[in-house]
Amino acid sequence: METLKPGDRAPDFSVSDIHGNPVKLFDYGGRKVLLSFFRFATCPFCTVRFVRLTQEAERYAQQGVEIIAVFESSRDYIHEYLNKRPLPFPVIADPEGELYARYGLKKSVKGLLFGMFRMPTLLRALFDPAFHLGKPDSSVLRIPADFLIDSNGRITDSYYGSDIGDHIPFKRIDYFAGTGVQAGVA
Repeated sequence: METLKPGDRAPDFSVSDIHGNPVKLFDYGGRKVLLSFFRFATCPFCTVRFVRLTQEAERYAQQGVEIIAVFESSRDYIHEYLNKRPLPFPVIADPEGELYARYGLKKSVKGLLFGMFRMPTLLRALFDPAFHLGKPDSSVLRIPADFLIDSNGRITDSYYGSDIGDHIPFKRIDYFAGTGVQAGVA
């Protein structure tokens, strides 16, 4: 599949989150959605980003933005590594990469190599005891992506990462939420 662009209809999906609750994108009609695709549950870059997103979730919910997270890990692996902290939004396990394909996510050796230059994030994840890291259970070449979806189910911003640690900047999410206020450093 090709990459999705602003104005495209967000591909619908109907899956269960890691707790067995149904998640159907079009059930979010009338609300704004941040659909965030991560790599695997123990990715140091994704772990730091995921924690930050959980910290911002309540603020975004108050601004009318719902969050859905997708990991290319198994449900059991996500439970083992991420379920130790609050999960204020649905988290979907997609170890077969079906949603990744539907949304046009790629894998890249170049993205893996360039991602290693994000040393502050990598060091934080490796040496902070709050982050529980382990071996990958899916492709280390997966590149993350984020999609801001409006209340009509249209993509307003599609952000395909350039490397393994690249996610949409928080200031773009804030702008989408309607505040125009930067939440912090991305």
